[in-house]
Amino acid sequence: MKISKKIAIGALAFTLGMTSCVGDLNVDPENPTTKTELTSKDDYLGVLARVYGGLVFTGGVSVNDEGRAVYTRLVWNLQELPTDEVIIGDNWKDAGIPEVKSATAGPDCAMLYEAFCRFNYQIAICNEFLKVIDNGAKFFTEAEVKQFKAEVRTLRALSYYHIIDIFGRGPWTTEASVVGAIPPTYDRQQLFDAVTADLSDAINDLLPASQQIYGRLSKEAGQMLLAKLYLNAEVYTGKAMWNECANLCKSIASSIAWNPNLEYKYLFCGTNDKYVGNDEIIWAVPQDANTIQTYGGTTYLSVGAYNAKVDCLPYGCAGDQWQGPRILSNLSQALASNDKRRLIYEGQFHENVLPADLADWPEDGGGYMCVKYVYTPETNYDNAGNTDTAVAAFNNADYPLFRLADVYLMLAECELHGVSCQGLDYYNKVRLRAGLHAVGSYTADELLNERMCELYWEGHRRSDLVRFGKFSGANYLWEWKGGSYNGATIESYRDLYAIPVQFESTLGQNPGYPTLAN
Repeated sequence: MKISKKIAIGALAFTLGMTSCVGDLNVDPENPTTKTELTSKDDYLGVLARVYGGLVFTGGVSVNDEGRAVYTRLVWNLQELPTDEVIIGDNWKDAGIPEVKSATAGPDCAMLYEAFCRFNYQIAICNEFLKVIDNGAKFFTEAEVKQFKAEVRTLRALSYYHIIDIFGRGPWTTEASVVGAIPPTYDRQQLFDAVTADLSDAINDLLPASQQIYGRLSKEAGQMLLAKLYLNAEVYTGKAMWNECANLCKSIASSIAWNPNLEYKYLFCGTNDKYVGNDEIIWAVPQDANTIQTYGGTTYLSVGAYNAKVDCLPYGCAGDQWQGPRILSNLSQALASNDKRRLIYEGQFHENVLPADLADWPEDGGGYMCVKYVYTPETNYDNAGNTDTAVAAFNNADYPLFRLADVYLMLAECELHGVSCQGLDYYNKVRLRAGLHAVGSYTADELLNERMCELYWEGHRRSDLVRFGKFSGANYLWEWKGGSYNGATIESYRDLYAIPVQFESTLGQNPGYPTLAN
């Protein structure tokens, strides 16, 4: 076990129980199953660990399959399934997948309900920690308490960011909210203003990455989240904030070193934790095959995405492969054969996912297999002899939320929008590390393509397509866009997902969607 992962393990022993989000907007404390009073330093660290664990563990949301309600899996599905990077065939019957992948999800979509509940549950446990931590001040220094609060406020901001990006509106709650009271509904602008203000303040108390321990949030992680909000500010509020985004990205780029010789594939293998924190992976969700197990994160993107008819021991997998997500031809064609980022198994598959390929995924069927996320360590990445690594299910690789390469491409995007920030240099650094040639200029379409090649299957694509004006409409079609093999127009209102019907009576509904609540 990686010793520095022990903080997350504490979540199993010390937690504050929370009720499920089942129809109202309040997620209140319930009777704890282990402790009714926090009386030690370890108790409070356990609550902190539970907040971090909310991104990886199940529980808190009522579903018939807890694995599909893991935070990282829900975000990934909503961000990737309706895009040009991935498809899941009809061999998977999980509730919500058909509507999400075809961009037809409405207020009654089960996955939207699960995601809305998960995000608000995570906000609730963040608020609960912020309410109780002052009671434990005698166990910590004043600086430590400030640091804990800053980390949890940043974790809370992550969930609000996902609500802003995916749903566009939601309840606003903080540690000061009255338990039992219906919180105010904030629209996208109000959420954006509230979250950016709180996050901007919290960042001041975060430790820099060079001083932070593995698994906990650094100042650069908080800056990255705020930069992401600014990157999409024009979508969220109608007002662009490119300068603000660039300033944060420049700060991150000046404090975390770029390694031009780093092998891209090692960022997604079983020992990628060595690159987490003050390195390429600015913010990761820790996973451990023995102690931090999840059916989301990299487990979902490895065994979940491996075809059952392929020998996956070279990737360290010896389990029952789920044959879920597979690669669409648009992604495969974007990654040149000499691109070091092309982590694709072709085998006997064919590149296009034809209509006849959706019912099953045979070894000679449509859709290549993604092998970006593997179980093997960097020291024996190819699992020589197929003996060193043979894992049945849970992956040891940490799930990368934000990476330094994304910072560089964000700077390139800011420069396209008039900010002088050496965007071309940063753009070429990403390309050169991938084994591609440097260029003298780039267009918006080329940048969007570069973002796909660098960040595919990392949970950013839908937001990118929306920001570049390519998700809805018909000016960019891809295989299975809108549920049609040849690609179909997606209505512009679907740049936002629907508010789940269970919350319509309180939050209202996004424009374009039917109102289903009685």
